Amino acid sequence: MHPRCFVDLTLERHASPLAAAAVLRVLHGAFRQQPGQYALALPDYPRAFPRLRIFAESRDALDTLVGSTEAHPTLAEHARYSYPRTVPDDFAGPWTSFRRYRIPTRKAERKPDGSLRLRRIQSADDARLPYFPLRSESNGHTWRLYVEARPADAGGEASPDAYGLATATRPFGLPTLP
Repeated sequence: MHPRCFVDLTLERHASPLAAAAVLRVLHGAFRQQPGQYALALPDYPRAFPRLRIFAESRDALDTLVGSTEAHPTLAEHARYSYPRTVPDDFAGPWTSFRRYRIPTRKAERKPDGSLRLRRIQSADDARLPYFPLRSESNGHTWRLYVEARPADAGGEASPDAYGLATATRPFGLPTLP
């Protein structure tokens, strides 16, 4: 997927982490239906919650996303889509990579009394990384999806995860646009 067009999802009245997380849960469901088709950006980073920006390769892909999610009660209550826009053909940068900042599970600790998980959480909190408080549908556990923005090289092929984010093994950049 090459990020050629985008749409902004502006959170209304209650632009809180909980409202943003509710909207992201809806997007996550749509992203899982079309793997690798949509990339998520936080254009107001590090203020994460006034807008979410979704990039796609085509206007048709954005129309499919909007059509499948805009009537969802959560989106109807918390957010509004903007009119889709295209990335200028001559866009030369800057580019930003929005990555998932991984926090290992308690089971992933190498030592029974390990502190890697706590150190990663502390590091994310010290850096004031924005996060979405989520709950797993499969096991009911709550967790935080931290997002880290890093400068990136010129955009190329993007292979986003099911939340629309880059990963350590699949980094990519998105256009930084106003």
